[in-house]
Amino acid sequence: MQKILPPIKKDIQSRKRWLGIALVAASFAFYGCLLLVPISSLSAEGTIALSAALVFLGEGSFWLAVLILGKEAVAKYRDFDWRSRLISWQKKIEEKIKSKRE
Repeated sequence: MQKILPPIKKDIQSRKRWLGIALVAASFAFYGCLLLVPISSLSAEGTIALSAALVFLGEGSFWLAVLILGKEAVAKYRDFDWRSRLISWQKKIEEKIKSKRE
């Protein structure tokens, strides 16, 4: 009896996709950590070095994700209507707050 194995290529593509998404999330995290640098207790040289390292890691992880995900995914990300999505989320949150007050 032969066992039919699932195609390996599909599993690799799925892992690549998740790796790319994780790298994009990491780039946002690195840039978010830049907000914490001014309140750190580092010297001026340490603050500059940490800031440079965070920017380097943020850019590097983003562009590595672009290479993994491809230009179609990046175009989809850029064409996404962020403004209307954020406004709709804000309205939902405001409605929940209003309903809790009543």
